[in-house]
Amino acid sequence: MTPKTILITGASSGLGLATAKTLAADGAALILVCRSSVRAELARREVVAAATGPVPRVLIADLASQTQVRALAARVRAEAPQIDVLINNAGGIFATRELTIDGIERTFALNHLMPFLLTNLLIDQLKAAPSARVVTVASEAYPGRLDFDNLQGERSYHFLLAYMRSKLANILFSYELARRLRGSSVTANCLSPGPTMTRFGNDLTGPATLFPLVMKRIPGLFAPVEVGARTSIQLASAPELEGVSGRFFLRGRERRTKPVTYDVNIAERLWRLSEDLAPLKTGEAPPFLNVA
Repeated sequence: MTPKTILITGASSGLGLATAKTLAADGAALILVCRSSVRAELARREVVAAATGPVPRVLIADLASQTQVRALAARVRAEAPQIDVLINNAGGIFATRELTIDGIERTFALNHLMPFLLTNLLIDQLKAAPSARVVTVASEAYPGRLDFDNLQGERSYHFLLAYMRSKLANILFSYELARRLRGSSVTANCLSPGPTMTRFGNDLTGPATLFPLVMKRIPGLFAPVEVGARTSIQLASAPELEGVSGRFFLRGRERRTKPVTYDVNIAERLWRLSEDLAPLKTGEAPPFLNVA
């Protein structure tokens, strides 16, 4: 991977950290985006220990905030003339319906609008690379239709359905991004790591806590995090995927997705709505961002 520059969101634990350690061992120059400065420092030490190339940089940002996403992008644009791989890994699941500081339902904001906004804000850095890749972590668990009337849980909210809607949005975004980047040096693909033993769901409260508690006790269902990270690593680095775009991968293999994901009208409608909720041109971003 030397000397490729790779940005990974949600890199402080789980899939993001496992992905970062392997890519660092391959010599990549990593930019790790984390929310907690304490966990970021612990993760940085692990990645440094594995690295055979440049010392990784760590940027601290709450990606549920559009202001902080814009500040993150501004910092990266100022310091990285090109990005070879952007791995949209950060995500979350929330027991109750919460609104972000931007007034957007938190699951939709973090899981979909964040990668949508960050990718678009860094598109020039991606195009500056000889051959760049956008890798978005989605899921194989998603609905067969996108309910635009309940996209943010406006009519009814269930933590698992909100998460699954956001994962469908990830796939639609990846496919539409691939279409819009056709003919450029940038590819866009998405993946599901499959059930993986991470901290995902550990912060749920109330009755929702039973979901990860029960699921993680099913023998053999959840793979070790190093196994779950393999597909992200594959999409970021495999030479045979050079030029491959607009595809979905599960456990290292390309898979067809549900018919709704190939509906161009739905994808374009979601893109327009995403632009309305997270405008791509709003003037200068705040000139600050915490660095670890």
